[in-house]
Amino acid sequence: MSAMNEGPAVVAHYGLDDIVERILHALAVAGHDISHPTAPLLNLADQMHGGGLNATKKQAELAGIAASVRVLDAGCGIGGGSRYLAHTFGCQVEAIDLTPQFVEAARKLNALCGLAEKISVREGSVTEMPYDDARFEHVWSQNVTMNVADKPRMFAEAIRVLKPGGRFSFSHVAQGPAGEPYYPLPWASGPSYSFLGTPDEILRLLRDAGFAKISNHSEVSGPGTRPPGDVGAAVVMGADMPQRQANAARSTSEGRLVPMLVVAERAS
Repeated sequence: MSAMNEGPAVVAHYGLDDIVERILHALAVAGHDISHPTAPLLNLADQMHGGGLNATKKQAELAGIAASVRVLDAGCGIGGGSRYLAHTFGCQVEAIDLTPQFVEAARKLNALCGLAEKISVREGSVTEMPYDDARFEHVWSQNVTMNVADKPRMFAEAIRVLKPGGRFSFSHVAQGPAGEPYYPLPWASGPSYSFLGTPDEILRLLRDAGFAKISNHSEVSGPGTRPPGDVGAAVVMGADMPQRQANAARSTSEGRLVPMLVVAERAS
């Protein structure tokens, strides 16, 4: 997430406390055994983006994630995507997020399910990433870009840390042609820190940053596709999450929001 002026608003929006305890409690109430949490169990509560775990699985498939791929989870939240990738594919993941409470929760959850050696998490911004050039085969991001005003800088950072031939995959919700969306939304209570852009603008910014082989799979990233057993994002995001999700669904159905799932490549 951006380190610009919207940073404090974004941190305040996401910075809830007792995240790990609330996740474990919700899973226990749903009838799950939480004495030895696994990554698949936590994935029923840690997928904070639209579409939940099914969307994560589809993104991983389109991105071509494999065991040999070193992944940067850019804007990792509480680490749901990181844990899915590390557990499912056995790949090494480095993760970064702007919100301190998310970073702390991600580290605790990684340790609980035995993935602390596979995933490292640090606090920081996706517009100023503390990584060497050409370090990763893949940069992964889920519904982070809506909170980033300076997308050219984020995309420039993504291509900088990618190896030649590496891929950047991200889900995004863009501005639709039918007018402003209804707030509050999952990523913002109001428009002051919601930076959508149109689909054409997002794809143009990627080309301007130097990405090639850009594809947009918008048909697989919409809301309403969470799998059975998912306890819902309200566990992490707060009691008003159902209202925010309803606003997102209504805005999408009316053409005010356009879900995107993009895969782009750094030229070899």
